Amino acid sequence: MSFLLVALFLSLLSVPSVFSFSFILLGFWLYYQFDCCMYMNSPMEFSLMSDELSLFMTYMMTFVLFISFVYSLYLKAGLKLTVVFMSMLIFCFGVFTTNNLFMLYFYYESSLLPILYIIIKWGSYPERSLSALMLLIYTSIFTFPFILVMFTTYSIYGTFLFSNNFTCCSAPMGALASFIVFCTFAVKLPVYGLHFWLPMAHVEAPTFGSMILAGVLLKLGGVGLIRCINYVDMVFMKSSMLSYLLVFMLYVTVVCTFQSDFKRLVAYSSVSHMMAIPLLYLANTAISMKSILMLMLFHGLSSPILFMLVGVVYSLYSTRQLIMIRGLVLLSPLTSLLMVLAFFFTMSAPPFPSFVSEVYFLVSCFSLSNVVIVVFILFTFLSMIYNLNWLTAMVFSSASCSTLAFNLTYMNFFPMMVSFLLCVPISLIVVLM
Repeated sequence: MSFLLVALFLSLLSVPSVFSFSFILLGFWLYYQFDCCMYMNSPMEFSLMSDELSLFMTYMMTFVLFISFVYSLYLKAGLKLTVVFMSMLIFCFGVFTTNNLFMLYFYYESSLLPILYIIIKWGSYPERSLSALMLLIYTSIFTFPFILVMFTTYSIYGTFLFSNNFTCCSAPMGALASFIVFCTFAVKLPVYGLHFWLPMAHVEAPTFGSMILAGVLLKLGGVGLIRCINYVDMVFMKSSMLSYLLVFMLYVTVVCTFQSDFKRLVAYSSVSHMMAIPLLYLANTAISMKSILMLMLFHGLSSPILFMLVGVVYSLYSTRQLIMIRGLVLLSPLTSLLMVLAFFFTMSAPPFPSFVSEVYFLVSCFSLSNVVIVVFILFTFLSMIYNLNWLTAMVFSSASCSTLAFNLTYMNFFPMMVSFLLCVPISLIVVLM
């Protein structure tokens, strides 16, 4: 963490550019690797977690922040962007690696500040202040009760550390405390019912803000749930939440099939994908925890690419309505190819490593109920329907006479090509899991 503070100070003194920010990200990653002895699984600093979860989430965070920074260079607001991205890096890195419950809550809440600034400062529409207010209200209402649970935990165990022996071997807390802990982090996943801020924030945010929001911030809730698993009564949560999660995982997928706005469709598809995480969390087996990690990793790689393609399509057609976007393969064959690849990556087709996470999800369903298998099959079928809908509508349909003049520059293609090239080695780290 000291390295990040020094890097933030130096970035304020230097001339902001993609090379300086890339150098900071590379230095940060090397510092994290060597200082925490990641591959030895023996952290040198007791305040930092050094495990599989923190490793892959930090990998994903570095990737998302880099490609979103490259995509945001057209704003030419160097100093402000550098401060925002460095603060996002510090807060998200703190959530992914902290070994302290209080610091987890501090970084978890502080991560709202950069994305709120991005929405209000560079948002597209006048309603952006309302969406930022919705984001703030939802997270505040559902996270303030966590303060009471947090200090109750301290009064019982005498420490905030996750790695404390008393905390790891203790009985879970009561039903109300378990529900508060679950809601605190489920609002950031988000679980359906706590999700209404997400489509508004995505629609109002600029493209690079949506990339950060979907690629990094939605994973903070999943990491928080895993870190606080010893405080949650799984028997109570499974008996009270399983039916709700199964029903609304299907329902939000049906909602995706009725979306006409491409960006809103991608936002709701993030909700449907992340609804699988609390189901796997309730399974509470070794393979389900592995599946959660893989789902968060591959969603963090595919979702920013989809939002980047939304921005490129908007620059081509000046609209996000699927009914107006036709004949993309004639206008830009390269963009069409990238869209097809993003479709297969999102659908977890067998050539892509994300297929492994879906297989793990299917295997984990057996430990919950036989009904979950049926829901999983329906969920996969409906996901294929709405993904095929936007792909065929935009790429393989005939061009309409209302196709507008388009403007694609090198700055549109550069972040796309970089993201696809970096996705290959990062996806292959699934062999390390």
